[in-house]
Amino acid sequence: MRQFWSNLAVFLGKRAGLVAAVGLLVTAILGFGITQLEFATGQDSYLNQDDQVAKDNVAYQDLFGGQIMIVLFTMDEGRDVSELATVAENREAIEAAKAELEDNPYVEAVVTPLDTLQFSQNLLARSPDTPDTDPEVIDAAAALGSIANRTLEEAKAEAEAEDPDSESTAIRTEDLEATTERLLPFLTEGVDPSTPFEDPGWVDVLLRDNDGNIRKPLLSSFFDDGHAQMIVRLKGNLGLEEEGEGAVATKEAWADVELDGADVLVTGAPVLLKDINDYLRGGILSLGAIAIAIMIVILLLFFDVRWRLLPLGIVMIGVTWAFGMAGYVGIPLSVVTIAGLPVMLGVGIDYAIQMHARIEEEVLIDRATHPIQETARQLGPALLVVTFDAIFALAALRFAKVPMIRDFAMLLVIGIALICFCSIIGPLAALGAREFRSPTKGRDFREGRLGQAVVKLGSAPSVVAIPLMIASLAIFAGGILVESELTLQTDPVQWVNQDSQNRKDVATLEEETDASSELGVYVTAPDRDALFSDDTMDWLDDVTDDAVDRYSDQLLVASSVQTPLSELVNLDGADNATPSGDLTYAAYEAAPPSVQRFTVSEDQSALNLLFVTRPGSLEDRAVMVNDLRDRFAGEAEPSAEPPGEVAATPSGLAVVGVGLLENLEANRVQLTYLALAFVFVFLAIRLRSIVRSLLSLVPVLIAVGMASLVAWAFSLKLSPMTAVGGPLVIAVCTEFTSLILLRFLEERGRGFSPQAAADIAAGRTGRAFIVSAMTTAAGLAVIATSSLPLLRDFGIIVAMNVVVALFSALIVLPPIMVWAEERGWVSKGMVDPDLLGDKEQDEPTPTENLVPGTPDQPTGDIAPEGA
Repeated sequence: MRQFWSNLAVFLGKRAGLVAAVGLLVTAILGFGITQLEFATGQDSYLNQDDQVAKDNVAYQDLFGGQIMIVLFTMDEGRDVSELATVAENREAIEAAKAELEDNPYVEAVVTPLDTLQFSQNLLARSPDTPDTDPEVIDAAAALGSIANRTLEEAKAEAEAEDPDSESTAIRTEDLEATTERLLPFLTEGVDPSTPFEDPGWVDVLLRDNDGNIRKPLLSSFFDDGHAQMIVRLKGNLGLEEEGEGAVATKEAWADVELDGADVLVTGAPVLLKDINDYLRGGILSLGAIAIAIMIVILLLFFDVRWRLLPLGIVMIGVTWAFGMAGYVGIPLSVVTIAGLPVMLGVGIDYAIQMHARIEEEVLIDRATHPIQETARQLGPALLVVTFDAIFALAALRFAKVPMIRDFAMLLVIGIALICFCSIIGPLAALGAREFRSPTKGRDFREGRLGQAVVKLGSAPSVVAIPLMIASLAIFAGGILVESELTLQTDPVQWVNQDSQNRKDVATLEEETDASSELGVYVTAPDRDALFSDDTMDWLDDVTDDAVDRYSDQLLVASSVQTPLSELVNLDGADNATPSGDLTYAAYEAAPPSVQRFTVSEDQSALNLLFVTRPGSLEDRAVMVNDLRDRFAGEAEPSAEPPGEVAATPSGLAVVGVGLLENLEANRVQLTYLALAFVFVFLAIRLRSIVRSLLSLVPVLIAVGMASLVAWAFSLKLSPMTAVGGPLVIAVCTEFTSLILLRFLEERGRGFSPQAAADIAAGRTGRAFIVSAMTTAAGLAVIATSSLPLLRDFGIIVAMNVVVALFSALIVLPPIMVWAEERGWVSKGMVDPDLLGDKEQDEPTPTENLVPGTPDQPTGDIAPEGA
């Protein structure tokens, strides 16, 4: 292998121009792949296609449509929600917006407050025998034969049959009399069904019950006296771009509309997803630009070499290759993979810095007659080792349950490998040509501040090795113990930019209405008769009431095709009465078309039980969703298993969020331990020693354990992206520990004592390590500048962990290596025993020329092997 590396160095030095030309060609070809990158923020990013939740959501959206946009109407002080219907200007504006949206190809259905009032009127006016036809006038005869009155009469008759003198019978009789008294003035004169909302009194009858409260079936549209909403359901299973266009269309439909006595706010999950998608398109470049700017400053101030920006140029080429390759192989850009650019810049630049620094070390300190060959022979294999360290650590993320985390792992594995290749080829060619044309001259940098700082950091005596190892194990064990007590930030709304107007609009919706999202339960049956059977209606009524009561802290209101009738007869103090299947089907036929599309599938074999959820965490919602799912399957008490061949499945946005949480939590901690195991096995095989492998991991244990302890001590809620944090920290830290260990072995092979070898390695590589540490930490910390808390918190925590890991490597590893080597454990099997010695003073070491025909160069006038 030494011959291979020597030949490679000579070839690259002689053919620097060819290398540059080929490099530009490859960059152009792979760079074109960047144009093939796709952005992904839909459920495919966080749910696997074979996850049952994903399958259920696809089925649900096929039946009833996709995400919803909310148009919130907030009445001015002293104004009432009924004026949305009674004021002609408001009525016309709402109908015009609805008509515009229904013509949009990305909109499935629109339900306005006027629709729910119309539904209420249809139930009061239309007969079960002709539910799709209005009478010529709504009068007493029409009302007596209406769907609503038939439902009330059946409930009253049922109560009388059980006990004519019961309290339930009395309550129903009293309610029916009060309703009749309110209706009588209107029914005597008759109401024109074509212009019903011009009379405020009639609208009040439709809107409010006998106690003056908003009727329960209308609560999904009228939250209270001051708030109402229009619901715009987008088409199901839309692509990200189409869904964004539907969201924009909803906003534009209301952009210039002013209502009399009301303010309009348009919001919903689709606009938040669009915000994230827009951020992905610009944010990745912003993060990369900030990282590059910071690295330029670091390199100019601290990397005291010629052509000090060369490593940055090398790593930028490697990153271009990486993202181009990602485009060709189909790795999408998501809210996680967007972090790949600053991460690759931060982690990958270390390779180029190490190669650059080593070449100048060979020129300035060892006065090597073959500096490029020597650098390639010594550092080339070491860079391959640390590259595989990183690859194996990041490969653990391929076992994550979340697709976008697996994509992140693949992106980094490809990127790190390509950057390593560039970092070996690029500097050997470029600096080889440079040294031939203009040999480097300079002072001995071992006496510089960075080199001396690294020597001092690792100067602890070997006697502290055992306490340090015990401490590292204790910190790691402590991290394991507190891991179960750490919590994720599981409120999705907290993951997006908190200062964006769309986020503020969502907050306004939550604050003013206590509504947040939706939980849908789609109920399927073999046919319409089974779906609208009395048994199914009894079950649906019981499940609806039970869920709203059982999960009252999470569910605000329920609605289905049945609720307008069931809530009509659901009176406080009276026994429950369930509308028959025939009456419920009549109600469905009487509903406005948009309400029909919201509640029953086109083939009439499925109905939608929709719950409006209150604001809350996914963690709490998961308990509710799983409980519902188990009870529907008859696997939990009290059972809520549907009758016969009817099936019920929770779905909708709330359930998708729960699926994401469960995937994130499934093996988040295990991924870190898996990364540790992968790296340990690789190093044990590559370094041919379990001891050397363990030595490399001691600082890593400190970093991993400390991360959990700090989060626990300060009660931090971890970003869901911390699932990638552990393996990433392991990749970065083992990169440094492996380089330190291999350089220590190299110095031992030059005949230095264990302590001298550690000090010399620190002095010679200190500049490169400190600069690499700063650029790596900066690359990760740049993520903390993101406007998305999901990324920002991840950047802060991971950057902190990386700094801890790097300082652990520089402080803890040297005394432990010296202690182990004093017992002959480190160099055994890796260094020829005849080369070991006890020299204490650093001195130049002659280098070999392994390439015939390459002349030696006189000391002080260094020319590369490419001469």
